[in-house]
Amino acid sequence: MFRLSTLTLLCFLTLAGMMAVMRGQEAPQDSRLLPSSYWRGEPLRIGNQVQLLADDYIVEDRWKLTREVGKVLKSLRNPVIVRDQPWEGAVGGSPCVLYDAKLRKFRMWYQVFNLTNYFSREGPSYYVGYAESDDGINWTKPRLEGFPFGGYDRTNIVMTGRGGKRASGLQVLLNPDPSDPQRRFLGVYVGGGVDLAYSPDGLHWTVAAKPLFPYHSDFPNHLLWIPEWSLWYLYVRPSLRPNGVDPLPEGLRHTGRRLALSTSKDLENWTMPRTVLYPDERDEPDYDSAFVFRRYGLFLALYAMMHMEHGNSEAETYLAVSRDGIHWERTWDRQPLIPRGPEGSYDHGQIEPGHSPPVELGDDLLFYYYASPYGQKEWDSETSVAVCRLRKDRFIGQWAGDQTAYLLTRQFILQGSKLQLNCSALPGPYLQDSDGIKVEIIAAPDFKTKDTLWETTIPGFTFADCDRIITDDPAHTVTWHGKSDLSALKGQAVYLRFQMKKAALFAFQVAP
Repeated sequence: MFRLSTLTLLCFLTLAGMMAVMRGQEAPQDSRLLPSSYWRGEPLRIGNQVQLLADDYIVEDRWKLTREVGKVLKSLRNPVIVRDQPWEGAVGGSPCVLYDAKLRKFRMWYQVFNLTNYFSREGPSYYVGYAESDDGINWTKPRLEGFPFGGYDRTNIVMTGRGGKRASGLQVLLNPDPSDPQRRFLGVYVGGGVDLAYSPDGLHWTVAAKPLFPYHSDFPNHLLWIPEWSLWYLYVRPSLRPNGVDPLPEGLRHTGRRLALSTSKDLENWTMPRTVLYPDERDEPDYDSAFVFRRYGLFLALYAMMHMEHGNSEAETYLAVSRDGIHWERTWDRQPLIPRGPEGSYDHGQIEPGHSPPVELGDDLLFYYYASPYGQKEWDSETSVAVCRLRKDRFIGQWAGDQTAYLLTRQFILQGSKLQLNCSALPGPYLQDSDGIKVEIIAAPDFKTKDTLWETTIPGFTFADCDRIITDDPAHTVTWHGKSDLSALKGQAVYLRFQMKKAALFAFQVAP
């Protein structure tokens, strides 16, 4: 029997990897894992990047802390988009909102659903409406010249898809390649398959000659450009299902409600979609929709878990995080990021995520979502678009309760002059001395030259020196005896240790 020696096999694998890189087919590494140099004793180099604490990538250890999603506040103006035009049917699906710096306006593309056309097949059952806003809350639907629809000369309907048959779940994004002004915007939607379109202004669309995928992916399919890998991610529903194509013995069910990923370097040649996120033992078996975006390098997925097993197909929106867009983590308690409203409210039945990243507005992030008073089994209901806000970057935090808790970061090279925290420490009226947050900076044990395996606290930057933090601030500057300057520590390898009680920590940054 022919056998490869270990050395021969390693050489073969190295050569294969080099050839893949030269062919431009290098797959991204599993970046959940820290660099191998960290395990060889080298500290991380995080620079001045904001370090989100939604997962444990930057966490060396923790004590008495739990990870919980942040709290959103729904707008008192909700819903912000409703059916109020004669050419509209049910409205609100997959709202996509961008802030256009050229126009100085918030721009929204929202889905319209027409039941009459759906059954008669005499017109598009799904099409796309357009709205504008100066503040992200109050919206107008302009009647555009050159956009006739349904017997009306001027409407706000800007897309009906290939051949005018269907356009649903539209994602609009700025083209990362600015060389062609006629392709300033990209649009991905469900048409005959997963279709791609281009636009110079977000209104006039040209559909690409062929779809990205020919099969029907009834899902908010969407693109994500990964610049460090020069790679496109396309999130779709998988073509392979756990039960095959046959219906379940218990009756007809859509078993393809999962998140799959395909990649491409040129928007034309795509890999086989691989399933990357599906419900586990703690979830309902349906992920009806999902949208993935990035924040400071972290991948975040908003996904709608649908209660079809124990309800009327109600749905609400949850959050998952990833370091590579492939391997995902969810909080243990599985609390929704955007929960359904009370019975009788506009969003009691369904809350499905929008089709764009949250929009930054001051110290808040605005999340737009599809809202319905009834579950998905109720087709004929008054649906809408609503908005909620989350304090900036408070996706998932490390929360401390009534007992003192601790968090120890990974070792890193300090490259900045001050430490800023995104934190919430408001213990209430009966404040105790141990409440709030304190921070100390420590050096690693120097067991190579000294007879010790224990850490060294850096003088002047201990818990005893730290001014207690009682605040609710997305960018609070830490001080020690009233001073924040860390310049003396620049270039040193350090850890941060946080002491917390009745507080939450969402992120930190060593600011320049």
